[in-house]
Amino acid sequence: MKVGGEYTFEGPQQMVWETLLDPTVLASVLPGCEKLELVGEDEYEGALKIKVGPVQGQFMGKVKLEDIQPPDSYTMQVDGRGAPGFVKATGHLKLQADGANTQVTYEGEAQVGGRLASVGQRLMESSAKAIIKQSLDGLNAAVKSRGSAAAAGVDAPPPPKVEAPSQAEFAATIAKEVAKDLIPPWLRYAIGAAVAVGLAYLVYTLIG
Repeated sequence: MKVGGEYTFEGPQQMVWETLLDPTVLASVLPGCEKLELVGEDEYEGALKIKVGPVQGQFMGKVKLEDIQPPDSYTMQVDGRGAPGFVKATGHLKLQADGANTQVTYEGEAQVGGRLASVGQRLMESSAKAIIKQSLDGLNAAVKSRGSAAAAGVDAPPPPKVEAPSQAEFAATIAKEVAKDLIPPWLRYAIGAAVAVGLAYLVYTLIG
């Protein structure tokens, strides 16, 4: 399974870099994350609770950062295992200043096994995109909070804990990603809300 994309953070590059490597912030914005700790030089351990239809449980995993070029890029190796199966992944992030903002380009490839793989490739990819999008939005909120606090000369408040989305919320988010993959751009607006609701219902049926 491959994922990739771009995201614009509303803050300077150095601040975005520090936020991306802050385990407290990451644990707060990653859906279903129960803990994430720095356990060694550029190495993290954590626990992530997932639920995709009948497949649910906790992953225990390690994340190792490599090829670190502050504040421009790094590569990460992910190894997670638990009752739902296993995930082994490699990802690469690149940051580039864009005026007052920061453009982040990311790409990764993952191997998924066990019961988790039984949900199917397309649904796995759409689920991954939905989780990445929610996590990046949370990180951007943390960046903006830090920026506002820095401008005011005070400490930034801790980011709010992001709970794992409900099945209905998760289905709706995945439906949007599926629509992007299956529906041509010129047709998306013409289709309207009816098909979006239908897609959400279909995905909810598949994962619920």
